[in-house]
Amino acid sequence: MSSGLARRQLGPAQLHGCTMVLRPPRFSDFAQWRRLRLHDRKLIEPFWHSSPLTWAERHTEKHWVREVLETRAFAREGKRLATVIEIDGRFAGQVEIGSIDPQLRQGEMGIWLDAALARHGFGGLAAGLILDFGFDTLGLERIIAPISPANIAAAAGAMELGFVPEARMAQHFDVGGQRTDHLLYAMTREELPPKGFTDMWVERMLDRDDEPPRLGIPILYETPGTAAILGVSARFRAGQLRRAAQRVLPAAPVHLPLPGYPGARLRSPLVSTGLRSADGLLFHLEVDGRRAGEARLLDIDLFDRHARMQIRADPARADDGVRLAATWALLDHAVHGLGLFRVYSAIAVEDTESAAVAARAGLLEEGIMRSYIGLDGHRGDHALWAVTAGGEHRA
Repeated sequence: MSSGLARRQLGPAQLHGCTMVLRPPRFSDFAQWRRLRLHDRKLIEPFWHSSPLTWAERHTEKHWVREVLETRAFAREGKRLATVIEIDGRFAGQVEIGSIDPQLRQGEMGIWLDAALARHGFGGLAAGLILDFGFDTLGLERIIAPISPANIAAAAGAMELGFVPEARMAQHFDVGGQRTDHLLYAMTREELPPKGFTDMWVERMLDRDDEPPRLGIPILYETPGTAAILGVSARFRAGQLRRAAQRVLPAAPVHLPLPGYPGARLRSPLVSTGLRSADGLLFHLEVDGRRAGEARLLDIDLFDRHARMQIRADPARADDGVRLAATWALLDHAVHGLGLFRVYSAIAVEDTESAAVAARAGLLEEGIMRSYIGLDGHRGDHALWAVTAGGEHRA
């Protein structure tokens, strides 16, 4: 499946007499990508990740080449399906399912569309195509879409498709120059329309009396220069090799004492993988020299500066006081040792003991995630608990 993602094309689908396909991005898309992104800057930049670069500096040949290379690399790893929205041969935006987690069976959808084509149903059609692929082909159970509360148009579009708001994630993402809350919208397998999202959306649009859009003549494609492609490719390959080494090379040993419990600690295994490991950072919970459980930091994202936390303890060897101290120690290491900003945990709604420990540790409940698969394989409603380093948490 992973190798097929790099070459995957979805569609065609018909709407308003136009033909849409979702295809892999190409180097030759650069000119059209840059033109649309610069033209629609006011609509996109406030909700795009922050950067010290100007908007124009973020849309150069080198940036597009790197984006194409990243898309292909993540697709080969089975982590991301990123596509170009093409309408009658015209570059019209991008849509993707990223952060694909085969264990959680979850992915994250993102989309942007040429503003000139908005309000004609094309965004919903592109979303329908990729949602059908995510559930039917990838076998996902949940597809999420974090959306800024200020992005009213995106929220309305998500709810029209059937996404359900589940939580308000405090300071989840750094956009527009500051960390902001994001609303967590989610779609679960149980909510799939009988005919699929694509057919459902086309039928819905046929019931509307919308005037077909004027697409105009497709713009000629322009491939970045050979020097840009070769230079970025060489740097990208070097970065891949560094990241691969970080995944397999042993990490430096870490011992975390538990406050108030001199005989207890969190200790990394003798052979421990690095931050980029799919298994995350593992710590053994030891009490008086005996194994009493484990703690993990998973899905560590050093760019967005967040991670997922999981702590398991044997109640016969570690009471709630030890679990609380272990939680504090792990959070301290995440914030001050790794520089993370937000740490969150998914706790089954029936696990009231873990929820009580999370609350005592300073995490706040942000909402309920439906049909979520926990690390134990249990699929059901899980409460989303989180804490941020900024101290401003609005649940």
